[in-house]
Amino acid sequence: AFVAGIINVFGLIELGTFTTNITGHIGSFALTLEAYHWDGVMRITLWICAFGLGSMTSSILVNYLENKKQKLSYALPIILETGLLILCFVLNKSDGSKNLQTIILLYAMGVQNGIVSVVSGKVVRTTHLTGMVTDVGIGLGNLILKKGNLIFVKRSLILNISIITMFIFGGMLSALLTFRFNENILLVPILLLLSILIYDFKTISIGLKKMKEFRERFHI
Repeated sequence: AFVAGIINVFGLIELGTFTTNITGHIGSFALTLEAYHWDGVMRITLWICAFGLGSMTSSILVNYLENKKQKLSYALPIILETGLLILCFVLNKSDGSKNLQTIILLYAMGVQNGIVSVVSGKVVRTTHLTGMVTDVGIGLGNLILKKGNLIFVKRSLILNISIITMFIFGGMLSALLTFRFNENILLVPILLLLSILIYDFKTISIGLKKMKEFRERFHI
């Protein structure tokens, strides 16, 4: 969520558009279509498709590799997202096409949103806050009425509020630094994703090792 917050504000400052969700772009699509601005229609269509294809890519990678190469099933989408951010960094530094950079970032955010959604069972989103804010409102209502499993409700609230907070902090950091350092701000999410990748590999390795020991112990 922190990564997405950085990317969102970077996209607005450097590329003139938000790049972590497509809600606003759907509205823009309707306006350009109504006004017969076909260049705009084509451009926004590519943006929407890029985000959707990113999510599809994550779903295919995770589901296809989960039972074959478990380490790679979660690592590959992160590697792909990191590579896309590096590509955008290079393009921005060399004054590359802003539309191409927008497509790349939307695809990257689709990849991120897709992997988190698949792993969490379609419960968590990290690239936009609409669902998270809605869940916080529902959770607070359940907490006030003492409805449902209160332990689960509290944990869900903590998770959702944490995601919202980190997204905002990422946006604030990006707003503070993008004007001064331009595309160099992208180095922050790139380094964060590489750190997540290392942590992910270690965690999965430990989990697989424990599973192997468990199976050997009980002859499963």
